[in-house]
Amino acid sequence: MSYIPDTTTRAEFLSERNIRSRQVAQVALNQFDIFCQIKYSKDGDTIIRDIQKSEVSEKTYTLLNQFSMWLSVDHLELSIKMGQSSRPMTKRMPRTIYSYMVVMRSYFEEFGGIEINDRRFKKRVKIPKKITVEQDPFTHEEIRLICDIASSSRKTLYMTLKDSGMRVGEATQLIKSDIDVTKTPMEIHIRPETTKTKQGRTAFISSETSHMLKNKLKSLSDETLVFATNPDPIKSVRNETLMFKYYRKKTGMTEKYSHNGRHKKNIHSLRAFACTQVAEVHGEEFAHGYIGHTKHLPMYIRRKDKLPQMFKQCEPKLTLYDTIEVVASDDRVSNLEKELEKTNQGMTALSSLYKELFEIQKNSIEKDNQIKELEMILKSK
Repeated sequence: MSYIPDTTTRAEFLSERNIRSRQVAQVALNQFDIFCQIKYSKDGDTIIRDIQKSEVSEKTYTLLNQFSMWLSVDHLELSIKMGQSSRPMTKRMPRTIYSYMVVMRSYFEEFGGIEINDRRFKKRVKIPKKITVEQDPFTHEEIRLICDIASSSRKTLYMTLKDSGMRVGEATQLIKSDIDVTKTPMEIHIRPETTKTKQGRTAFISSETSHMLKNKLKSLSDETLVFATNPDPIKSVRNETLMFKYYRKKTGMTEKYSHNGRHKKNIHSLRAFACTQVAEVHGEEFAHGYIGHTKHLPMYIRRKDKLPQMFKQCEPKLTLYDTIEVVASDDRVSNLEKELEKTNQGMTALSSLYKELFEIQKNSIEKDNQIKELEMILKSK
């Protein structure tokens, strides 16, 4: 049955993955191609085929180890295209290298038909050790600083994230029907297909946030995305990450970790805030289940009937403001609307005056022309 292929093509390999996994796989394979061209003057697929034909499996581990080491150092002479611009190629973080190796192992097996032995892989392929530093969660004051300068829509998003502990990618894929505004506390049903772990769960919204979220939902249909700025989930997350960087810079939260140069506070720190506050009330296991960590999620889901009450007990810890501010019913908004109406009326009256002035000027010009014609006639006589 030679007509049935033993392996997959690169296009098939990528198409079988979900959007996020496909993006990681595409970048990993592109990096592998660059590495192979520099080191061996051949593209990655050609080298994999050569290894498969040689039937010398040890070369697989040698190649993957070389690739791992190559990823762990800077290559500033190379440029990576980023949209319309490009940036120098810097070393990858241990976690990124690990994710690339997961992709490459699968690719060697599915594309090259080369089986990789776990024991040999662990022994031969060196992946830099991840430096684990406890992530800094936001303080209440820091979130208030961000929210107070953010647009109304993004303030609602950030308030929702700090209550629910959702990943940004989960929040940007929410549609109106995922949110049950009839419940107290308000419930968010996170669909399995939108989560990193492919496991759904229920999150909750505090009283101070529920008013803002209800106001946002008023004009939306059931299937409309609530927070997404782009229908593509990856682009939408990227947009929110960039926008948050802008607000972070404006508030001066620019401190970075020394080991990797990354900012200590980012949009994911809102998730860490939720975990920290919930843990203070119900413990670490429940908190990690609440924000969707796989290991603790079953225990969290088993408490389904008790979850609303347990969340209410966390509300004082999650609350940022002493008073609830509802933009839609704010007297300032009402006053501004009245001022705008007066302005519109004034503009209409002003426009009418300009029309009258134009007619007067027009009539005046016509009269001047008539006088000039009469003067010309008199002079001719």
